[in-house]
Formats: sequence, structure tokens, C-alpha cells
Amino acid sequence: MKKTYCPQKMIEKSRFKDFFNELDKNEQLQLTNLMTQLINENKKYTDSKNYGHLCNLITSLAIVIMLEENGNSRKEAENIVAKTMYEFIEPQIDVMQKLASNSWFVNFLKISMPIKFRNTLGYGWNVEFPKCPKNTFSMITHSCIYHQIFSKYGMPEMTAVFCKVDDILYSELPKAEFLYTEQIGRGGSMCDYTFKKR
Repeated sequence: MKKTYCPQKMIEKSRFKDFFNELDKNEQLQLTNLMTQLINENKKYTDSKNYGHLCNLITSLAIVIMLEENGNSRKEAENIVAKTMYEFIEPQIDVMQKLASNSWFVNFLKISMPIKFRNTLGYGWNVEFPKCPKNTFSMITHSCIYHQIFSKYGMPEMTAVFCKVDDILYSELPKAEFLYTEQIGRGGSMCDYTFKKR
């Protein structure tokens, strides 16, 4: 079923809903109008699978543009978005730590992640799951819609803001190592993620 890309509903499902609620009415209208424009400009990405990604991506992009229009520098605007997002995901760190304290965690990823991504990666993504040894899970992202869309609007550096979410959530897991040699958002040709059981 095709998702309806309504700015208000997207914000509610994003990491920026608390930020939005703190804006005044004029700023809220400005932001939703910008999101409508961005949705229309990126129609090819708006399939049902990309919906969750675009809730965060389009909202964050619109916030940066809005803050710039209202007098912030690009760097200030991007820092506000990053701080807002990292504060929002902070409670997820404990959840991930508890999940990764189980010896079956990596094998769980090996089964669940390909299924999840089949349902949540739409137009513009290219992700492969190479064969791995026991107790190891790898995924390689060759094409990323965050980098594609942020680059289109002259802010490819925003991709790294989202890459850092992976580092925050996965870098210190009790029963698994999170490894990579490059990330697209930091200038790499791919994101070559591997989880290994400790």
C-alpha cells in the first residue's frame, strides 16, 4: 500500500517531532510548506518502502533550510539538527545495549536485517548482504538516498550526521563488535558494515 506523504504525519514519525512542537505557528507553517515542496521535488523516492527514511530525511532537510531562511548559518542549522536527533535517539542506546547483551544478537541480525531492509529500502538504495562466517553479519550499502538527496541540495555533509547515528547505537555493544572501513557520508564509496560476535 502506498504511503501518504503528509508533512504533519511525517514529522510525527520523525526524530524531530519534539523540535516541531517547540516552534511557533508561523515556523511550523514555514516548515510544513518547505516539506511539501521537498516531497514534490523528490517524487521518485516517495514509495512506500522509503517512507520511514524520508520522514527523518525530508524533515531534517526542511529544518536546515528553514533555519537558514530565518538567519542561522548553514553550520549552525546543521548543528541544531544533529543535536536534536542525537538527543532523541539517546534512549535507544540502552535498548540496543540490552539486546546486544545476548549471545544470539549477531545471528539475530543475520536473519532479521535482510527481511527488514526488503521492506524498508525503496528507490535509490543498493544494499547487499554478502555471505559471512558463523557469528558474523555484513551488509554493504553501495547507494544511499541520504547522500543522494542531501547532495542534491548542496549539503552532502548532512549524510554524515545520519551516519553518526550508527556509531552512537552500535559502537559499544557488549556481545558484538561493529566494524567498518568506510562510510558514504564521510567520503567513502560504500558503507561496509560488519557485526562480529565477541
